[in-house]
Amino acid sequence: MRPFHRVSILSSVLFIGFSSFAVGCSGETPTNDIESTSDDLRGPGKAATDTRVPELGGDLAVLRQSKVWMDEAVEDADRSTGPIIEAKFELGDSGKLSLSLYPAGKPLNVDAERNVFQELSGDPTAWPFAGSLEAFKDQEHLTRSARDLTLVQLSRVSLLEAVESSSCEGFVYWAIPTIRHGRAGYGVYTTANGTRQKYHFIDGQGSRARTSSHPIELGTDPGALATDERVPELGSDLAIVKTAKVTMAQALASLEKAHGPAIEAKYELDDNGKLSLSIYPVKDISLDAERSSFGELAGDPTGKTFAPSFEEFKVPDVEHLTRSARDITLVQTASLTLRQAIDAAQSAMPSGFVYWAIPTIRDTRAGYGVYVYGKDGKAHYFFVS
Repeated sequence: MRPFHRVSILSSVLFIGFSSFAVGCSGETPTNDIESTSDDLRGPGKAATDTRVPELGGDLAVLRQSKVWMDEAVEDADRSTGPIIEAKFELGDSGKLSLSLYPAGKPLNVDAERNVFQELSGDPTAWPFAGSLEAFKDQEHLTRSARDLTLVQLSRVSLLEAVESSSCEGFVYWAIPTIRHGRAGYGVYTTANGTRQKYHFIDGQGSRARTSSHPIELGTDPGALATDERVPELGSDLAIVKTAKVTMAQALASLEKAHGPAIEAKYELDDNGKLSLSIYPVKDISLDAERSSFGELAGDPTGKTFAPSFEEFKVPDVEHLTRSARDITLVQTASLTLRQAIDAAQSAMPSGFVYWAIPTIRDTRAGYGVYVYGKDGKAHYFFVS
C-alpha cells in the first residue's frame, strides 16, 4: 500500500466541518453525475430491502482513532486483492475499531454462483493498513456477498466511485450495495463532525429499460452479453418437455399459496434421465438474501398430479445458496415477477411451451431469461425485463 497522504490522524479533521471535505472532492473521479439522496436518516428507512446499519456501539467518536480513509483502502485493495463489493468500519469481537473490506475473488462479471467471496479485515488505527484475508464459508456471509455482487453488476457506478462521491459530505465509514425503490445502488454513511451521521443512497445508474410488453427474442440462447453461463439441461431432444402434463405457469400458481412466490423454475432431466420440474420458492420476496431461506421443489410433471418434494438449501451447498441469493436480488430489482415474465414470453409465442425461466442480467438490467419450445421444434430464448 502507498503511504497515507491525506492526514495521519483523523481526530484533527473530523470536527473541522462540512466545507473542508468539499475541497478537491468533486472532479477527481467520473462521479459528477451520480444521483444521490442525502436523507437525514439513521438508516436506509422503509424504502430499502435490507436492515443492516453500522455497528459502532452508538459512538461515532471511535472513528477518530482511524488513520485510514475508506476510499484509499478500497482503491488499494481493489488492486491487490480483487474488486471490493462492500466496505465498513465496525467494532471487532474485541470491541476495537476494525475496517472490513469484501473483495470478490474473481472479476465482477463472474456471477455469484461461480465467484469467490472473502473478507479483508484489519486495524485502521495503524498505518499502513494490513488486513488479513479470509474466504467465507458460512451461509450468512455467502448469501450477503452474493447479493452485494449482484447489485454491483446492476450498477454502472463502482463501490469506490460511490465512496468518493460521498466523501464531500464527510468521513465515509460504511458503504454497502443496497436497493431503494427497486433501484440497485449503494447505502453510504458519513459524518462531518464525529457526532452526527448522515445516510446517502447512491443510485447505481443501471439500465431502466423494460421489455415486458414486448419481450426480446434473442435466438436460441442469451449470447455473450449474459452474466451467467447456465443453459437448459434436457439432452439433445427438447421434445421431451411436451410429455409434461402441467405447464410452468400452472405449477407456479398451484404452489405459490403454500410455498411463496418462485424465483426460478425449469424443466430438466433428473439423475435417472427422466423429466423433472424444479421450482425455487421463497416465503417472503421482500426480504433480502441474507434473511431469506432457500430451497427447491422438484417432482415429476408427467403424472396426473404434480406433487413435488421440498429440500432446503444449506451449507455446504454453496452453489445453490449463492445462486438463490442472486435470484432473489434480481427479482427485487426487476419490477416484475417470475410468473409475469413467463406470461409475457408465453404471450409472445402462444403456441410454444415455456420450459426454463431464471432471473438474469443483461446490460445492467435485471430481468428473466425464458426459453420457449416452439412449434418448429426449436428453442427460442426471450429476455424479459
